[in-house]
Amino acid sequence: MTTDTSSRTLQNRAVFGVLLMIGGLALYSLSDAFIKQLMGTYSVPQTSFLRAVTRLVPLSIAVFMQGGIKKIFATDHPGSHLVRLGVNLTYTYAFMYAFSVASLTTIYTLSYTSSFFMILLSAWILKEKIGRAKWIAVGIGMIGVLIATRPGSSVFEVAALIVLFGTFLGSLNKILMRRLAATEHSLAIAIYPNLTMILVTFPFLISKWQPPSLHDWGFFAIVGVITAAGQYAIAHSLRCAQGSTLAPIDYSSFFWVVMLDFFWWGATPDLYTIIGASVIVGSNLYILYRSRKEKAAKPQPAPA
Repeated sequence: MTTDTSSRTLQNRAVFGVLLMIGGLALYSLSDAFIKQLMGTYSVPQTSFLRAVTRLVPLSIAVFMQGGIKKIFATDHPGSHLVRLGVNLTYTYAFMYAFSVASLTTIYTLSYTSSFFMILLSAWILKEKIGRAKWIAVGIGMIGVLIATRPGSSVFEVAALIVLFGTFLGSLNKILMRRLAATEHSLAIAIYPNLTMILVTFPFLISKWQPPSLHDWGFFAIVGVITAAGQYAIAHSLRCAQGSTLAPIDYSSFFWVVMLDFFWWGATPDLYTIIGASVIVGSNLYILYRSRKEKAAKPQPAPA
């Protein structure tokens, strides 16, 4: 009997990895819109707790559909999981707090600095070779972000510093996920952070629990499903493509935020936003082109 190891090995499928990352980021943007709506009623710990609980429902179903607990959670690297979970917990709380005090536009604008952190960490930790073309494309993409958002002095407040700190930890979290993806199941990588969030947050809610309405339970359920799918897509994308290839794809979430701002809160993008978005699209398409060209240039192994 053969065993499917595709969920525990790195794969050279850059284009598929990029598409998974784009889809995962789109789901996360939608989730963030729901979370920001809920943050007006519930505390950061309770929102984090309920989001983690609702995520576990679809992920738990997927565990039993893909082989059961023993197959999914077997690991020889518990220490690596613990380090990554500490990083994940800290950056999640940083962003959850930011959602309660800042706009989606401000948060996402500053979070695009993750490309710099991701490229540096990929070269340092994963020992990936970063070509000059990718560095240039990342720089052009950052220029596009600046054109679109034109951050002023009012942006750089305490919330901005928290977002920048969370962005660095988020980039480090993706690098650690990439390392774990070489041996660990994608579902385990997605489930452990939610279990950790539940265990750490629950003691703080015993005396400060606010019962959600039926309407809000529905919102939390939606958040759980779409973020669980987003988590799994991002975890698997890091198995299929290098961190340096995926780093510029973070910019794609900008378009989802613009759409959500328009349809949810009635905010219309101006000319600068449209120009910046065009620059961002161009840099992402160029990165995808370079990744495919590099893959095609590699010598193929001779058939046995």
